[in-house]
Amino acid sequence: MENNNRWLEYWNGDVSVYVSPRHLEAHYKGLFADITPLLPKPPFTLLDYGCGDALMAPDIASRGGRVLLYDRAAARRATLRNRFAGQPAIEILDDLKAAEGACDLALMISVIQYVPKAELPALLRSLKALLKPDGLLVIGDILSPDNSMVGDVSALLRFGMKEGFLADAMKGLVKTLRSDYRKMRGELGLSSYSISDIIGVLTECGFQAQPLTKNIGHAHHRRSVTARLK
Repeated sequence: MENNNRWLEYWNGDVSVYVSPRHLEAHYKGLFADITPLLPKPPFTLLDYGCGDALMAPDIASRGGRVLLYDRAAARRATLRNRFAGQPAIEILDDLKAAEGACDLALMISVIQYVPKAELPALLRSLKALLKPDGLLVIGDILSPDNSMVGDVSALLRFGMKEGFLADAMKGLVKTLRSDYRKMRGELGLSSYSISDIIGVLTECGFQAQPLTKNIGHAHHRRSVTARLK
């Protein structure tokens, strides 16, 4: 629990993992492209758990979705309320109970690495309660035990070259070496799972899961899975 609280305190501050506005924009543009094939037929309700900046929310809403955003960091929820004020299809939740049994699709992208392994089953069961009987859970950007900082660096540089922010990516990496994020990652570590491990946890929590052939996100060395209720 202590590790989880320290990560929460970190994300509740004025921090970002993006090296430039272009990086931020390209990241969410890519996420939306990756999840588009998974979107249900409209109208649908989608929950983005651990949503961060949630820049793809308007694009999801434009596809006929009611978009529920939830982030445990209160400061981020406040930012989201300002960002999406006047957009009735986008709701920021303070309490997940408001979404119980309402979701056709729940996303958890680049989140579980910050959740201690002992706490993941309880989180998955809480998300299970939010899904409709035929709802889909998508877990993306899963770190595997053989992933390393080198793999993450290489993925960022390739993404920066592709999307036109390579110089900013290189500067950002130098900054990261001296950052609190690198210190936190070194002290607390990140949770990692093989595909068989994460599918096993999902199975124990009452899901039927299978891997996606491509990760949701630019880091192709990471993995994603989908899961439905048994």
